[in-house]
Amino acid sequence: MTEIARRSLLSGAAATFAAARIALPAGAHAQGSGPETTAAQIGFSPLSDAAPLIVAKERGLFAKYGMPDVDIQKQVSWAYTCESLALGGDVGGVDGAHMMTSLAYLIQLGQATRTAKAVPLHLLARLNTNGQTINVAKALMPTGARVDASPLKSKLAGKAGSRVGMTFKGGTHDLWVRYWLAAAGIDPDKDVDVVAIPPAQMVDSMRVSTMDAFCVGDPGATSSWPRSSATPPAWCRTCGGTIRRSRW
Repeated sequence: MTEIARRSLLSGAAATFAAARIALPAGAHAQGSGPETTAAQIGFSPLSDAAPLIVAKERGLFAKYGMPDVDIQKQVSWAYTCESLALGGDVGGVDGAHMMTSLAYLIQLGQATRTAKAVPLHLLARLNTNGQTINVAKALMPTGARVDASPLKSKLAGKAGSRVGMTFKGGTHDLWVRYWLAAAGIDPDKDVDVVAIPPAQMVDSMRVSTMDAFCVGDPGATSSWPRSSATPPAWCRTCGGTIRRSRW
């Protein structure tokens, strides 16, 4: 090795060491065996994409990998999940949760809780990349609205009491349903009321005719379809397309 090459190598190593000291002032340490804690409170909403958490708990997978004291807690709404995360597992809330992707960013920005508390979060796993649906009321099905919502414009735009449901302001369902309406020339801020409704209450709200359409994840959508000839007629149908493959 020449003197110039040796000098360049030593200079590069020194720069790397200096950068490491800045990034890790306490030094880097090898991780010990097992997880950092054996306990965690994890929230979930009763949706199909929460299945991995539920199965892991029921089959003992948390315990198998060193966390026997994990507790999963059903949340009543996305808003409740956000507040629980802000509170924390040590004082009656949760340490982590199954949630819509956009909620994680809103919580970290302090835009999802009543106190505007910003809570640092990490996305550890993507549980679902499909399974969301946009549904319209049975009374509106003759319009032919599917992915293209323009047939609904004359029925909804400017009509008093027109309501479209989603699960949380700023959540992915909110974004999708607003895009769906706007693409058809229906202003989601002026022509209809876009309201937040907990996923578990979505189908019942449609059933009692308080909504014209909604966006939600399974099983909120498929539970609105008839299961057999003995059940009541379907109150809504899936529009399919970019949100979910059509089941027409």
